[in-house]
Amino acid sequence: MSIPVYAQQSYPDSLKQVLKNVTNDSARFDILVKLATYYQEDKIDSALYYYNKSLSIANENNLLLDVASSLDNKGYVLMHMGKLPQSLQCFLEAVNIAEDTNNENKTFYKKKKEKARLFRLYILSNIHHDWGHLMRRINVDEGIFHYKQTEKIAREINDTIMLAFVNMNMGHVYLEKGKYDTALVMEQTAEKIFSQSVDKRYLGLVYQLLGQIYIYKNEQTKALAYFHKAIDISLKENNLNSLNNAFYLLSDYYLKEKSRDSSVYYARKGMEGYRAMGSEDLSKGYTLMFKSYQLFNKPDSVLKYQELALVATDSAYQKKVKNLTELQKSSFTEQQRLQELEKEKVQAQYRMRNYGMLGILIIFTVVGILLYRNNLQKQKAKQKIEQAYADLKSTQAQLIQSEKMASLGELTAGIAHEIQNPLNFVNNFSELSKELLDEMKTELDNGNEEEAREIANDVIQNLEKINHHGKRADAIVKGMLQHSRSSNSSKEPTDINKLADEYLRLAYHGLRAKDKSFNATLNTDFDESIGNINIVPQDIGRVILNLITNAFYSTNEKQTIRKAQGEKYDPTVSVSTKKVGNKVEIMVADNGNGIPQKVIDKIFQPFFTTKPTGQGTGLGLSLAYDIVKAHGGELRVQTKEGEGSEFIIQLPIV
Repeated sequence: MSIPVYAQQSYPDSLKQVLKNVTNDSARFDILVKLATYYQEDKIDSALYYYNKSLSIANENNLLLDVASSLDNKGYVLMHMGKLPQSLQCFLEAVNIAEDTNNENKTFYKKKKEKARLFRLYILSNIHHDWGHLMRRINVDEGIFHYKQTEKIAREINDTIMLAFVNMNMGHVYLEKGKYDTALVMEQTAEKIFSQSVDKRYLGLVYQLLGQIYIYKNEQTKALAYFHKAIDISLKENNLNSLNNAFYLLSDYYLKEKSRDSSVYYARKGMEGYRAMGSEDLSKGYTLMFKSYQLFNKPDSVLKYQELALVATDSAYQKKVKNLTELQKSSFTEQQRLQELEKEKVQAQYRMRNYGMLGILIIFTVVGILLYRNNLQKQKAKQKIEQAYADLKSTQAQLIQSEKMASLGELTAGIAHEIQNPLNFVNNFSELSKELLDEMKTELDNGNEEEAREIANDVIQNLEKINHHGKRADAIVKGMLQHSRSSNSSKEPTDINKLADEYLRLAYHGLRAKDKSFNATLNTDFDESIGNINIVPQDIGRVILNLITNAFYSTNEKQTIRKAQGEKYDPTVSVSTKKVGNKVEIMVADNGNGIPQKVIDKIFQPFFTTKPTGQGTGLGLSLAYDIVKAHGGELRVQTKEGEGSEFIIQLPIV
């Protein structure tokens, strides 16, 4: 969005002083927005605080256009804080308000009719622009769509600054797609507009993108000049995020030129800047540092920054996967909501048509000669209903496919994360071993056998680590294959008592391995008259393990709360079996927190979970339900909030 520039150091302090003395809501709203705008590129928590304040005032005065503007600004800040689902929700609410022409005068900034329309469109273009940033993270084409919407509105209202922003961001997209000539034209357009504007806060980012384009076009001199221009303007405009990124780009440039001193210098400058901002964007800096120290041939420094880079990259990757998964779920939920609204709209239309048909039928009954036309009308209505039913079935199939794809995306992200860590170690120790062997050859040529032996020992240790992490990757792959081998397995006679007892111990010791402080009482009551029943043991074992793991989670959660309150509590999980006629019942009970009645009907739905974000996918009970149904059985729950739950698996004895 268009951001005013405030060069004076005392500007925010003077605004805060004025804010203390004003009582008029219009003036308070304007000052809060200016304060939030000032902070949003370096002190993002402060920006969110002031945008929330402005949103509250707009809501209190029922000025919906100002509500939309504040929601857009809040969504932009939440996006940069990594809170992607919350950001999406802000944009969805904001766009619904800004698209409504009835809200044009619902603002503190009173304007004449035509200018009120332009102001509403200006806010709408800002929303689409910020929305485009968000959607680029999961679907580039979605991002481009919103940028195009922004460009269309900006041209209509002749907003040249917004056109500069659109060209800057579209140029970035085409740079990532490898379309360098198109990207260059767009960034040059953005450069021209920003250079002639009072607002030059983002000119440094344009210079960075131009430098990157010239790198790919092998015009290194121009690239270097633009990187330095980016640093100069970012310093002048106090855009710290842009400044630190420019340092990273210069470090990368000098790294490729094998200028190790300059590479280390700029990498360190960027890292210091991001630390001062409280940003977590340090993984790239660590990577640049260890690659630079490779040029110095300093293994200790290389290993130090390699380890820091691995930890930072892994942490950033986990956050990215979590946030994108949540954003995909939020986006999918919104699509479902829109489809439900569309279905309700169609049903309302059908009801109106049916009422009309009823009226026509009465008239045609009175006027008997029109009965034939009435029959034709019925036939047409029948065709429309059949078509609507076919469309409904098609929509249902699309929803099922969307759920499958969301599940597949989450599973793929998890597999990639699990397998990437051992592969990183294998690659890093392989590169290090090659460097050590080169050193050993040099020492042997110089007659330093003792040094060569020490290096050989280091190489042996590295190869042992490579072997260890290779076996670790192999174990992960085998574990995933074992996990997936279920639906095609055949039934076999199985001792259900032994299976339930085995998975109870497995789940308990697994939890104890993660948390030594956790203890629970385990109760079992197995009906020995059951004998063997025909089941797929891997599948039913997975169901039992999931239910027992959930029971331990619930008791552990309750124990944590009771301990904090100084109350006594004995976590207890019970597993029992019994024969009921020609069926077997397996019961898993706990004395945990229980399940709230308001969500009891949703627990077997895919992606529904009561666990905090990141601690559950919402697929466990859904898969368990499907497995039990595939065995011709039934899975049900009895629960009382605050006292515990009992899940009952009922299987036929075949």
